[in-house]
Amino acid sequence: MSSSGDLTYWHLTLAYDGSNYFGWQVQPHHKTVQGELLQRLRLLLRDPELRIYGSSRTDAGVHALDQQVSFAVVMPQEFTPQELADKLNRWLPDDIVIKNARVCPEPFNARYDNTGKAYTYCIAPGKKINPLCARFVWRTPRPLDLPAMRETARHLIGTLDFASFGVNPRRELDSTVKTIHQLEILEQDGLYYVNILGESFLYKMVRSITGYLVHVGLGHAQPDDALTVLAGRQRSLAADSAPAQGLFLAKVFFAPEEWREYQPILPPFRLLAEA
Repeated sequence: MSSSGDLTYWHLTLAYDGSNYFGWQVQPHHKTVQGELLQRLRLLLRDPELRIYGSSRTDAGVHALDQQVSFAVVMPQEFTPQELADKLNRWLPDDIVIKNARVCPEPFNARYDNTGKAYTYCIAPGKKINPLCARFVWRTPRPLDLPAMRETARHLIGTLDFASFGVNPRRELDSTVKTIHQLEILEQDGLYYVNILGESFLYKMVRSITGYLVHVGLGHAQPDDALTVLAGRQRSLAADSAPAQGLFLAKVFFAPEEWREYQPILPPFRLLAEA
């Protein structure tokens, strides 16, 4: 084993279309984003025991604009960050891209050193859209009451117990109390974008919150009902989770107050709200 002084600490930024993957995290007998990247890094760096860490364990079918990855390795040869990124991009599938690579001057872990994340969820409110973009959007059965959804969102901002929005409470090892800094719904080109910023999230919490906002938007609940759902601390009180295909990991923060300067990043394609 090499001493820590021999290690080089790397930080990668990735984007990917998660449609063809069983999520980020390596799983036996399933194709995952982490698995695709890890396989190629182990070959490139000649380290069969290499471990990599991601800032977010995105679920099956979820996409990323700003996934952060870290690893430490004894380099078998010298690579500049650009050379490493270029070689990986030649080897990786077209639906995964290395946007940036850098060498860190000190130990760094993308999973534990981040201070929060921003997610964006794309909704087509009751209308068909360009079929080339359809797999990145949740098309609801009817138009949505946007003012009611926005009023509901205001109830879900702050440090609250989100047990009712955690899909599998037994999975959570820490508290179900989480801090949501910002939750807003933007409208552009006839589509709605749910943007949520927080320190950390329960399992499938973003999709659960989005599902509840749409539940209210369809008239199945009133905005103030969100207070009862929160107080009840039971998953059955909320609505079904939104499907995976509309969710993007939009931004990962590493400075404590970085989220305050964040401007929502909408998915990098023009979604046409047309049949």
